[in-house]
Amino acid sequence: MIPIDIVGFLISWGTFLGIYSILSISLNLEVGYTGIANFGKVAFYAVGAYIAATLTTYVMLWIYGVTAPPYTTEGIIALGNIGPKNPALDVGLFMLSLILGFVVGGLVGYLLTYPTLRVGPAFVGIVLLSFGELLRIFLQNFEPAGGSKGISGIPHPFIWIPDPRIRSGLYTVMVLAILAVIYVYAEKALNSPFGRLLKAVRDDEVAALCLGKHVPRTKATVLFIGSGFAGIAGVLMAYYLSSVNPNMFVTTVTFNIWGMVILGGMANNKGAIVGAAILTFVDRALTFVTPNLQITVITPDYIRWMIVGLLIVLVLMFLPQGLVPEKPVKTPALKAVEEEGGGE
Repeated sequence: MIPIDIVGFLISWGTFLGIYSILSISLNLEVGYTGIANFGKVAFYAVGAYIAATLTTYVMLWIYGVTAPPYTTEGIIALGNIGPKNPALDVGLFMLSLILGFVVGGLVGYLLTYPTLRVGPAFVGIVLLSFGELLRIFLQNFEPAGGSKGISGIPHPFIWIPDPRIRSGLYTVMVLAILAVIYVYAEKALNSPFGRLLKAVRDDEVAALCLGKHVPRTKATVLFIGSGFAGIAGVLMAYYLSSVNPNMFVTTVTFNIWGMVILGGMANNKGAIVGAAILTFVDRALTFVTPNLQITVITPDYIRWMIVGLLIVLVLMFLPQGLVPEKPVKTPALKAVEEEGGGE
């Protein structure tokens, strides 16, 4: 029986928790607060991951004069040799990837959905779902991005640290710090007049239009922010795994994120993190424990989806609002009114 590495499990779970919490918050911003059914979340996740992979590998090989592309054996070996040589370059490319992942992911989300927002939410969901699958098929046949094999050997931003345990631990802390920044931003933005506008659009789009609100632009803004957050999550995953390939971005990833939002509770950022924490814990626990059980008939993927499906059914039956129900928007003006009313 193989002993379970507790520290390794916590590092792995913490990293997946941070990445999927960002994805869950981004989807909750769209569907929970604004009512936009985004069934193509994985597409923007893939955009961020491939931006990180192609930018980092191609630039690093170009700087060191290596002509072999990063999807070849020669290129992968070269990346492994030159990665630890320049810490500033490693960190700088990582930061640049985060910025480009957010901007490009957001722009793709904005440009892709803005023309269809006036038609209706059903068309937006279909367009995004189709785009996610078309993007995956395109990446499978796009040779500069590695085709079906993808790109491997992406240098870790902390590859220059000799101890792999310290390197992984620092990366987990950084991922959780990025999650904290995104969470604080989301809380500040949603507990503001902008957050009230989003809920107004979600609850009664016609009423919001009659009150002079630019509903299509509001939805497009939300999709820019949510898609940008998904792009950041993709960058973080690409650097964590040190590789990307099209099979990582199948449609089931989107529905896994939907499961996190439904389980935790819509229109609540704390709920988004709770849902992500539960499902990523199940995923990581099965990954670490299943080899010890010596199960050959049922793979961890099947067990995971059975558990996820059972949890969602139970939550919908007994807690339809999720584990953390939606709460009213708390803007400073509303708080002042409540304090004055309570003092009378």
